[in-house]
Amino acid sequence: MVDLSNYYQRDPGIGDTTPSERFPNNHVSFSPLLMPLHWLDRVHRIFGSMAFKSKHAMLKEYDSAAPLDACLGTEAELKQVRKLIVSFAEGFDNNSRISVFGRFFLRRIVLDLLKNRKRVLRFYHSNKEFIETNGKFKAPVIITGLPRSGTTLLQRLISEDPNTRSPYSFEMNIAIPPMASQADPLKDPRRKKSSGRASIFSWLAPGLLEKFRESHVWLPTEKEESFISMLAHNGISQMNNSTAGKKYINDFYQIEDKRLVFRYERLFFTMLDAYRPVRSHWTLKAPNYAPCFPILFEEYPDARVVLAHRNPIVTLPSICRLMESWCIAFDQDGSFDKHRFGQFQKPFIENSLMVPFNYRKTHLEKEDQIFDCMYEELSSDPIAMVKRIYQYFDLDYTLPFEKRMMAYLKNDSQKKHGRHKYSLEEYGFDADSLYEEYKDYMEHFNFKIPGKASVIPMCNTLKFVEIIKKSVYHEVPYARKKLTS
Repeated sequence: MVDLSNYYQRDPGIGDTTPSERFPNNHVSFSPLLMPLHWLDRVHRIFGSMAFKSKHAMLKEYDSAAPLDACLGTEAELKQVRKLIVSFAEGFDNNSRISVFGRFFLRRIVLDLLKNRKRVLRFYHSNKEFIETNGKFKAPVIITGLPRSGTTLLQRLISEDPNTRSPYSFEMNIAIPPMASQADPLKDPRRKKSSGRASIFSWLAPGLLEKFRESHVWLPTEKEESFISMLAHNGISQMNNSTAGKKYINDFYQIEDKRLVFRYERLFFTMLDAYRPVRSHWTLKAPNYAPCFPILFEEYPDARVVLAHRNPIVTLPSICRLMESWCIAFDQDGSFDKHRFGQFQKPFIENSLMVPFNYRKTHLEKEDQIFDCMYEELSSDPIAMVKRIYQYFDLDYTLPFEKRMMAYLKNDSQKKHGRHKYSLEEYGFDADSLYEEYKDYMEHFNFKIPGKASVIPMCNTLKFVEIIKKSVYHEVPYARKKLTS
């Protein structure tokens, strides 16, 4: 019997052959033009292999950047990242439940993103004097916290400030050449190329991007997550960690090897800033900064961090549905097990919640650099939340900025796409058990099990956050007592 313990997939031959809530079929309809991939894979299987394996190609691309990558860290640090690439590639290559189409597309995606690394390093070294003289990357505003907690909305609103800058999606997908000061982003040839890739994707794999966009609007000219792209530039996949299996997931959350990625990110944004300088500060966003909270402050000691909070019992199934809409596209029909998949998403939730939470208990000196953004307040009045963030960090808030945010909200493209429906039970979770697992965090921010008790009244949330800031962070009972008095 095949051992599937390392993966979230089940054997497609096990059990019923019809779609069910727990074992859904792939929603992507691959083009008949891709059928030759099947024939190629059959030839490989005759010789005991599978087509489109990734390990050799990924390592070859990663190694080809040497010795340019010596500026990022020591030989030992570079080997740490290489070891993580091996963990991903071996997990991916040994997962027999991926369809041949999925294997083809995923290999292409990870390699295309990894190729940016050498191009960036080569460009940096060729223009090092100019970049280091003119590029500035200091005191960035970094938005992080649980996925599905409003981080995307917050980034895109703050990006309307003409004094800040966030990276466009096309800038990170096709990194070189950097955009010049007076260039029009809409006329950048990389935007057209990135849109063309997406169109080909939609043509050959209809349903993949469309389903994903129901939860997260992705367009080449939208402002996007930075750290997830920086990881991908270094061959470290976040989006498909479950596809690579349990071992890779465990390896992924060992954070020390992310130190080199932070250094690459600093080099990357220093380069972008040298050619298109920001007036005030860079604004970056990615939920996966949160599991790396200690290294974030070590590598960016002047960072101003907005930490988003939303009830994890509410967000967990939402995150699972978002990630399912991407990951299931690469699998054989009937092999996707939602319950197993849910368990593989939990480490991200736990690390996103508890790493920052525990770090703050022992690093009270960093509290002035952290702003707690409560989802209910953000969704109730997004502009008021941005104004509070700017006041907290003493940033220049202007009327033109506010008008641009109002225009963005009026035309918010998120409303033009469908919404997912999901539940805890769908992914094999129980609300009471989750509450006990995250009890310290839940009690600290006064989150309750939905339906059993209401979340903290909005009028008191501001007071609660101020109590946290003024009191000793780990004295949770005191904060709760003050809140209810």
